[in-house]
Amino acid sequence: MSALTKLIAVETKLFLREPVSLFFVFALPIGLMLVFGLPQRAGTAADSGQHAEQTFLPSLALALTIGMLALFTLPMALGIYRERRVLRRLATTPVRPALLLVAQVVVNLVMGVLGAVVTAIAVRFLLDQPAPANLPGFVLAFLLGVACLFAVGLLIAALAPSARAAQSIGPALFFPLLFLAGAWLPRDRMPTVVAFIGDYSPLGATVDTIGAAWAGASPEWGQLLALAVTAVAGAAAATRFFRWE
Repeated sequence: MSALTKLIAVETKLFLREPVSLFFVFALPIGLMLVFGLPQRAGTAADSGQHAEQTFLPSLALALTIGMLALFTLPMALGIYRERRVLRRLATTPVRPALLLVAQVVVNLVMGVLGAVVTAIAVRFLLDQPAPANLPGFVLAFLLGVACLFAVGLLIAALAPSARAAQSIGPALFFPLLFLAGAWLPRDRMPTVVAFIGDYSPLGATVDTIGAAWAGASPEWGQLLALAVTAVAGAAAATRFFRWE
């Protein structure tokens, strides 16, 4: 068994021991859809515009899963490792510290994919909605959303001076991004400039592209490009500023 495989196995066990992380990935998205989706299905919801779209809630739930893993779990774990000098100690062993970063990303990515599968199944059977109609577009949008948000999470981990700071910066960024995605106020009711920013923000573009593919349409290339550019820029900045101690 290689060093990377061992690290992934250890990080997976540590992840599964955290009830809060499991709640973020599996329970919260399904709860969100049940609370807001069942009234919509029964015809008692008063939503209009963006919120009335059939695929809005499922795509928001998936984006919520990715966003919480990227902005809550990932930066906090890496911040703790740096604060406790785990990364520095690894530098004195044959196991390179970079492998721990790779293991963290792999574990969170796998959990995000599992969360997406569970959410898609819940959508199908609890809300009686079809599976994603444009599967290639759905996979592309999902992976670009993951890459974009994980790059932002790694940048937070790189810049945060402590685990407590990382734990604060993630939510401080997450909730404005959630607002821009249209979670509380549909973007078609926002001022034009704010709505435009929301369209190309990490969570907003993720919600829109996943939702479009889920409905069978092609995701907007401008939004896919925004996700890709943010992913590359965030990863480059995280690599540039990351500190091992």
